[in-house]
Amino acid sequence: MTKKEPKKIFHKSLIACVVIIGFGIYLSIRGSKEKNEFENVTGKIDYFDKTFQEINYRNKGNHRFIHLSDSPLVFDIFIGKETGDFSPQFEQLDNLKMGDEVTIYHADKTPLQRNRDLRLNKTVQFIDKNGEAYFIRGNKDKYGGYFFGGIGILLAIALLILKKLKKII
Repeated sequence: MTKKEPKKIFHKSLIACVVIIGFGIYLSIRGSKEKNEFENVTGKIDYFDKTFQEINYRNKGNHRFIHLSDSPLVFDIFIGKETGDFSPQFEQLDNLKMGDEVTIYHADKTPLQRNRDLRLNKTVQFIDKNGEAYFIRGNKDKYGGYFFGGIGILLAIALLILKKLKKII
């Protein structure tokens, strides 16, 4: 009986761990930014829908879609109401009406979102109308950042243990 050869995957796997940890740091930093640190667009609402079935047929009323005049994007805002959803900290979006002038603060798309539907922006952080908050993001980015950072660290530790045991090289 011959002993199995250790697999040569350590360096590539370690690079993957660094990328995962980096993504976690990116998300947690984005989740900690203040409102004035985000890009913003101000305009009148010329489209407001609670379902927008053509683009996202899986919505069950947990999304709001807002388009501002002269903006190329439709903003997709998740307002999860179910137990376990990453709901916003505060939202009164259903009180907005067509023609209301609002300011939407949003982040850049994450690397995972860049190749998705270019018409939608799912990174809305805050929405204000006349200086009053109508939407304040929740802790989804912060918790996601902690999750990815933790997974990356655990995977790196597992790789180091496997290397020490000479299971991988």
